[in-house]
Order: sequence, then structure tokens, then C-alpha cells
Amino acid sequence: MRIYQFFEKLFGMVGNIKIHTVNFDLPWYTVYRHYWVRLILSVIVEICLWIFFATLPLTIAWILTNQHEYWIIMIGIIFLCTPFITQAHIVSYCRALSGLMRSMASSAYEFFVKVDPIHHSTRESGKVISKINRAVRAYEDITDTLVFNILPFCIQIGVVMVSFSQYDISIGFLAGGSLILLVIVSIISQIIIAKNIIPIDNDQGDTQSQMEVESLQQVALIRSSFATPEHIEKIKKTNIRTGEVEATIWTSFNFTSFIPRLIFAGTLTILFILVFNLIKSQELELPTAIALMTIYVSSYGNIIHSGRHVERIVSNRERIKNLYTYIREYGDSTYPT
Repeated sequence: MRIYQFFEKLFGMVGNIKIHTVNFDLPWYTVYRHYWVRLILSVIVEICLWIFFATLPLTIAWILTNQHEYWIIMIGIIFLCTPFITQAHIVSYCRALSGLMRSMASSAYEFFVKVDPIHHSTRESGKVISKINRAVRAYEDITDTLVFNILPFCIQIGVVMVSFSQYDISIGFLAGGSLILLVIVSIISQIIIAKNIIPIDNDQGDTQSQMEVESLQQVALIRSSFATPEHIEKIKKTNIRTGEVEATIWTSFNFTSFIPRLIFAGTLTILFILVFNLIKSQELELPTAIALMTIYVSSYGNIIHSGRHVERIVSNRERIKNLYTYIREYGDSTYPT
């Protein structure tokens, strides 16, 4: 407990999480307007850090080739500063994101508390809880994906294209163009699958949540003993079906990276041959060639899964819009104000 209190004071979280009322009649993304300053600052910092680390192999090759001791010290100083810069912007980012998520949850539950009780008598409580929690997590997932996944691979594409083009424009366009092609193929395949399976995931999530609520209600109602085994069997079947849906979705999304992996392997081989020829013709020094290939290979993870990142944004947007639509159609607030 003392350790937690120490970190809470160290990061200054107490009194810095701001809650704002969410208007569900406005578009879902308007909730960001209260936190845009902190989020934009985090984006700027992430851009600077990713440019620095993405170009680092080429920077090191340049320093070693030209033997600049001064720049070795500069790189060391920058490395010493990056943990402090990263920590400062993460603290600010977490405050903003936490405030955004709690604003959404608070406003949603406030709406359902104030709504006319007759509407609750005709709706399933478990479904309400499932939709709220799913939308709150969706905001976190969308924001994290944009800042820590989409932004990095966009920067890496730019760095690859510019870095290779400095030594050969045609190779630069080939390297950058191949990554763009990989992103497009990955995004299209992911979105096609998402449109067909995410609605099933949402429906099964609602069913699972409703079953969990019913299980707790049964304990409170002390149902007859002959009904309990039947309900337990229903719980098992629901969990088995939820597991089947989850496993199918995970496997389906992973399958979409199969073709991009093949394309990347082919492009890497072609680039390797072209760079090798530049070395043989003495148009490119060995350290620089190694740095260029390192920059390209380091983009593999982000590029291959780029479609998954974009799909997560699309799918999570649908989860948020699902809650907004549900609230707008749920019923009128009759709680006295």
C-alpha cells in the first residue's frame, strides 16, 4: 500500500484526473476535445522519439564511417534524456486517457440511473453493462493504437523511403512503395474479416455478460435446487460458445498476415540484391548498407500487423457507436433534476 501511495504522489495522479460530461447526442469523437492538448503533446513526443530511433542505424553508420567522436557523446546524451522525456509524456497521456475513459463510464451510468424505470424492466442489465464496458475499453484501445501503433509504422515508412532515396531514388521508392503495398493489403484483408466477424463477437459478448448477471441474480433469488443444475449447464455451454468465437476471431485475424509476410520476404530479397550491387559498384559503403537493411527489417513487425491496428480502430469505433445508438434508443430520462 505504501509503495502504491508513493507512486500515486510521484506521478501526481491525485486531483489531476478530470471528469467531463459526455453528450451522447454528439459524435463519439467529440469526447476528445477536453483532452486534446495532453494527447497532442504525446503525439509530438512520440514522433520525435520514433524518428530518432528509426534513423539510429543510419546515424551510427555515419558516425563510425566518418569517425566523429563528438557525435558519439551527443547520441549518448540523447539516450540519457529519452527515458525522462518518455516518462513525462506518458504521465500526461495516462491522465488524459484515464479522464476520458472515466468520463464515458460516468456519463453512461448516470444516464441509465436517471432513465425511466419502465425501460429497465424491459431490458437486460447484463447487456447494458457489457456495452458500457466495451465502449470504455474501446476508447482506450483506439487512442493507444493511434499513438503507439499507427503513428510508428507511418514514420517508419517515411524514414525507409527517405533513407534509401538518399543513395538511390529508384530503390527508395521500391522500399517505401513495398511497405505501403503491404499496409494496403493488410488493411483490406483485416477490414473484410472484421466486418463479418465483429458483429458476432459483440452479440456473443452481450450473451456472455447477460449470463454472468443472471448467475449472480440466481444466488440472490435462491432459486429451487432442481433449476440450478440446468442453469449451470447453460453457463458451461455459453462459455464454450464464447471460447469458440474468441478462438475463431484470433485465428482469422492472424491468417490475414500470411500474404503480407510473403510479400515482405520477396521485397527484402530484391532489396538485398540491389544494395549488394551498390556495394560491389562502390556506390555504397558497407556500414551504410547494413544500416539501410537494418532500418527496413526493423519495420517488419509494425508493417505486417498494420492492418490489424487499423482494424482495431474500425472495430472499436463500431463498439462505441453501438453504445451511443443503444443510449439514444433506450428511453427518456424522467429522474427529477
